[in-house]
Amino acid sequence: MKKLSLAASLAAALCVAQAADATELRLGMAAPAATPWGKVTEKFAATVAELSGGEVTISIYYNNELGDEQTMARQLPRGRLDMALLSNVAASLLVPEYGLLLSPYAFDSLAEADCVTDAHLSRTFDAAFQSAGAVLLSSIEVGQMVIMSQKPFRIPADMVGQKVRTSPTPTDTDYIDATGAAAVPLGTVDSMPALKTGAVVAVTTPIVMGVAAGYAAEAPQITLTGHGHQLGALLVSKKTWDALGDKERAAITEAAQTMDELRPAVRAAEQALLEKAKTAGAIVHTPTSDEKAAWKSFAAQAQEQILSDLGDNAPQVWADLLSAKQACAK
Repeated sequence: MKKLSLAASLAAALCVAQAADATELRLGMAAPAATPWGKVTEKFAATVAELSGGEVTISIYYNNELGDEQTMARQLPRGRLDMALLSNVAASLLVPEYGLLLSPYAFDSLAEADCVTDAHLSRTFDAAFQSAGAVLLSSIEVGQMVIMSQKPFRIPADMVGQKVRTSPTPTDTDYIDATGAAAVPLGTVDSMPALKTGAVVAVTTPIVMGVAAGYAAEAPQITLTGHGHQLGALLVSKKTWDALGDKERAAITEAAQTMDELRPAVRAAEQALLEKAKTAGAIVHTPTSDEKAAWKSFAAQAQEQILSDLGDNAPQVWADLLSAKQACAK
C-alpha cells in the first residue's frame, strides 16, 4: 500500500511539474463562445494541447474580453497578446493589403474563393504579416456580405443618397460610396445605435454577424448582394512565435488546420439564420440576374479608389490575387 501511495504521489508531482512547465498562450477574439468561431477555436486549442503533449495550452478570451479587435490587432506585434482571431477589417490594420480580399465581387464563386485561399494566400501575405509583427496561421471564414435596411434596397439606385453603415475599411466604404449612397464607416458596437437613432438607414454586414446581432429588428429588409466575401485571420504575435520551440510551433501549425471547419460551419449558419430571420418577419431578397448585374456594375469604379486608398503595395497584391484567380480557373 505504501508503494502504491508513493507511486501515486510521484505521478501527481510529475503532472504538477509538467503543468508548471507548460507554455500558456492567450488568444483573444470578438465572437462569443457559442458561435462557429468560438466552437472551432475551442477545438483548435484542444488540438494544440494534444499535439504538444500538454506543453502548450491556449486560453481563449471570447467576446472582446481583452479589448475590441482594433486593440487586439495593436497588441499582437508588441507581444502583449499572443494570438488573435480577427476579422478582415481588423487584420488589415496590420497589413492593409489583406483588405483586398474583401474587394467588391473579388471572387466569382465560393469555390474560387476557397481555391485562392488554400493555394495562394500564404504566398501572398506571409511576409507582409511577419514584417508587421505577426505570423499568419490560417485565414478564417467570416462569410458573405449583405445589406440590411429599413426599406427595400433591391438595386443600388434604391439607396442613392441614403446613409449606409459600412465596415471601417476602404473596400466596403468605397464600394458603397460608388453606388451613390452615403457611406458611414462604423465599428460593430456603434452600428445598432446608429440604426435606432436614424443616423443610418442600413448596414453592410456579414450574414451571421448581422442577423445574430439583431439588426433585423431595426433593418428587416435583407438583400443578398454578396458584394464581399470576408476572410479574417488567425494570427500569432511574432515575438511569441520566435520564443517557441520547434515542437511547439509544429503543434500550433498542424492544429491551425481545424480552422478549415469554419467554412461549412459558417455557411450552414448563414442559411439557418436567414431562415430564422424570415420566420421572425424579416424579408430576404435574392437579387435577380439583372439586379445582381446592377450591384456588380460599380465594382470596377470602386476598385480603382480602393487601390489608391490602400497605398503603393496594393496594385501589386491585387495583381497577385488576380493571377491566383486565373490559376484556380485552370
